[in-house]
Amino acid sequence: MIDTGGSNLPPLLPPSPARECRSAGGYEACFYPGFVRRLSVQEDGSETLIYEQKGVFVLPPGQLLPWPSNTLELRGNGRDIAMQLYDPLHEIERVEIVLKPRVVGGNPERVVVEDGPVLCPPLCPGSGGI
Repeated sequence: MIDTGGSNLPPLLPPSPARECRSAGGYEACFYPGFVRRLSVQEDGSETLIYEQKGVFVLPPGQLLPWPSNTLELRGNGRDIAMQLYDPLHEIERVEIVLKPRVVGGNPERVVVEDGPVLCPPLCPGSGGI
């Protein structure tokens, strides 16, 4: 049984970590998972999936929206970039960064960040939302 504090409020769950780092295909990415639902790198028609949300992102108690800022860091395969994003009205759905080719005559890589993670609240495990 999940403790709801005796009310109709979402269950009292510990908040999710404010920073995640994941590795795949020679890349390492660090980011705020309250913004990122999916993160991949695309090159030459193939995709390296670095992160895809599983479950829900639990906001800290009393918070109804994720943070308005997110820092994305991506390293590996000859890349070392960081991007600071500020979205106070939560209007961004997708960010796509086109990187220069690593070699002359090569193809650019695309870093694709999809927003829209499943958040608790409103969709909390044990609350009837999930």
